[in-house]
Amino acid sequence: MKRIIKITFSIILFLFLLQAAAAEELTFVTMNAWSALDARGFFSCDEFEPENDRLFRNEILTSALAETGADVIVLNGLNPAAAQASSIAAELGMAAEVWVSRSGVRFGPVSLPANLKEGDAILTAESLSTESAGRLHLNGLLSTGPVTLFSKKGVQIFGSLITAGDTSFYVFSIVWTESLFDDEKSLEGLLKGYLEGRISADEYTELVSNAVEGSASRRAQASETLSFINSIAGESPVVLMGSFNALPGSGELSVLTDAGFVDVFKRTGRGPGFTIDTEENSNFEKIPDGSPQAALKEGSGRYRSDYIMIRGAGVKPLSAEIVLDEPVYGVYPSNRYGLKAVIEFVPNPSAQ
Repeated sequence: MKRIIKITFSIILFLFLLQAAAAEELTFVTMNAWSALDARGFFSCDEFEPENDRLFRNEILTSALAETGADVIVLNGLNPAAAQASSIAAELGMAAEVWVSRSGVRFGPVSLPANLKEGDAILTAESLSTESAGRLHLNGLLSTGPVTLFSKKGVQIFGSLITAGDTSFYVFSIVWTESLFDDEKSLEGLLKGYLEGRISADEYTELVSNAVEGSASRRAQASETLSFINSIAGESPVVLMGSFNALPGSGELSVLTDAGFVDVFKRTGRGPGFTIDTEENSNFEKIPDGSPQAALKEGSGRYRSDYIMIRGAGVKPLSAEIVLDEPVYGVYPSNRYGLKAVIEFVPNPSAQ
């Protein structure tokens, strides 16, 4: 009898070790790098900071990303997207897939405003195998032949199929419409700002419209996002990362969570997980009053609007934390903080 128990225990231990050996633990980081442009103007966009300040922020950003030890990084708000992504990837020893999402009017290689070539990137460690997995503009793009017109702030989703050992999964970078939030606390903050004279009547009307219309746009984009992911990834494991620009529990996020997506920070993180912090992050002091970004101060001032979400069999969130939230010599890397998550992937989970 003892021999049978010993053999059974050995088999269970062997199967456990086999599963542990087959599983892959990878580190993911998402960060909005913040272009510090207002995206208005024909020949050139107004900039919120001098070029030297932006270059210093990029140095801080790159160093902080290196410290995370990430295997996969999604960067939003890069400008100029291709050059900035290539520079960061080279410093980190990673490969980069880039997509420009916003460049005003483009005639072949020439675009106006000249300083607007904003976009996003997926960076992957050299140990990972990657291939492009599809792209979709969610609004703001009109294109005919060599002429491209971004009529609004370009929001988009694009992805990579990544292989690590025996495990393959999809990573998608997402950016939804950025606006004020239409939750009760935010709208009450706008009303208070109007009543106390910080916001004019016209600004108040415009800002409330911005919040309500932004939420409606994101709900539509959430449905498009889900349809796109389903068409590309099917039932395969998915990691969806980026600037959702939506609050936890909002209708737009519910579109994803109702379809099986899990908010990694909600599941494994601690604390509120703010990625926008108008109280501590000094970059908000550079943003002109009257703009939607500046008006974020009128609400709670602190929001969680950037996420890492997962879906699929054999995908398990292990930990999540806010990163890139400390200043260097008083300078923050962005007007947002980053999010880091460690995720476990088990190949063929149904067979184990």
